[in-house]
Amino acid sequence: MTMSINIKDQYLDKFEQLLKQMPSDSIEIKKSLDEEINKRVEDYQNGKMETAPFGQGLDKIREKIVS
Repeated sequence: MTMSINIKDQYLDKFEQLLKQMPSDSIEIKKSLDEEINKRVEDYQNGKMETAPFGQGLDKIREKIVS
């Protein structure tokens, strides 16, 4: 079963205590995409990310769709 839970900051410690009581193999915690998004935004703003204009490369895709 997959579940998404939003925990208010004030209750995070209590929630973490609850998780520690569970068997170690019963829960798999995946981080939010927020960290990845923030990293990519930072890379873009610092000029580390290669970018291309939106329309560039679309001609090849259009040709495949038409044919």
